[in-house]
Amino acid sequence: MNIGSKQPHESRFGPSSAIVSISDFLQSAEQLHQPSDDFPAFSTNSSSLRGSVGEAWGSLSPQQKQGIEAECRVDDIQSSLHDIITDPRLMSHVIKTHEASVHAIYETADSSSKRKRRRVTLADPAKEHSAIATLRNQMDAVQLASWPLTINSALFIRPPRQSDHNCLVRPKQLGSPSASDPDPDPKQALIFVTIYTPMTWGHKLVVDQYGHTSWRNPATRFSGSAVICIEGTVYGDGLSEEDYSDKLLKFHHLNPHQINQTLVKGTSMHDTTFSSLSLRLHQPYWLLHLGDCEHFFVVEEIRLHHPRDPPISAFPLTTQITPPLLDLCRACNKVPAVYSIVGDIRLGESPFVMCATCWRWLGPPRESEAHNVTVVPLPKYEFGWGG
Repeated sequence: MNIGSKQPHESRFGPSSAIVSISDFLQSAEQLHQPSDDFPAFSTNSSSLRGSVGEAWGSLSPQQKQGIEAECRVDDIQSSLHDIITDPRLMSHVIKTHEASVHAIYETADSSSKRKRRRVTLADPAKEHSAIATLRNQMDAVQLASWPLTINSALFIRPPRQSDHNCLVRPKQLGSPSASDPDPDPKQALIFVTIYTPMTWGHKLVVDQYGHTSWRNPATRFSGSAVICIEGTVYGDGLSEEDYSDKLLKFHHLNPHQINQTLVKGTSMHDTTFSSLSLRLHQPYWLLHLGDCEHFFVVEEIRLHHPRDPPISAFPLTTQITPPLLDLCRACNKVPAVYSIVGDIRLGESPFVMCATCWRWLGPPRESEAHNVTVVPLPKYEFGWGG
């Protein structure tokens, strides 16, 4: 257990923000909703916002409106982009040129010995179409210093990882939205959290296990024994006389060198509301459950409910879940395992995970040894808190 200790994988988080008090945030938001001379028509209602903008626009003189329209007009850019996008030859050139630039920067900055990606090849300029040559000359003539990609762009270029993939096709609503929900209460805050879990084959790596979840203000509940550590305060489940928080504090007292911060006991997580917390954005916090299963969660965003958000009753929402890495059968190494075989001396180790086909081909153990063998079906993977 490494609660509170600095781990190598934490380099993918941060930098963290200053301490944010949720109650202070809600109080500030409530003050902004109060009518004042500075914000006479401030409202989270989109129709009110459109109405106030329309009134402000209607109060302008025709000359002022023409000046704003001329300043904001993008007809010249729109026509140029439309001509490129609608021409397959020009659009293909733009895409390939961008991919070649990105590839060259990435390969130059990557000093590892990994096999390089296949190079993106461009057509010979001498053989390219006249329209492409004209477009290339126009792009080369752009005077903006920020227009071309530089080697510094490598800081933002990386190959896709599995944690970038989302197995959800739509947000997962854990609540029951109602069409008769009242207007959103300005005192309601939405907190967006990403939850990570260490990978089973590399505990210095983490994968986005449960994804971006948005919770509203009331306390959330977790099933089973667990403890959450936020800014040095540990919140147990309070389900027993000595819950996980008490056990963690006892472990901290006996092994102070393994935890590099002072821990204090907080209230039960079931009695703690988010509005009572003070936390930092992009700072990894910890959740421990199932004995020694450790998760890291990062608060990504804190904001008010927007009119385009689902109704309050639909929360919490799950908007991203990384596809799981299932254990493969150790006999064939081809398909996911469905059984855990315990105590079978023929397999050389116990437990031994196998697929149904390999177990069927292996056959049952001898009668004299059958009483020592236990076949445990592996549970079907359900997205959520996994051990």
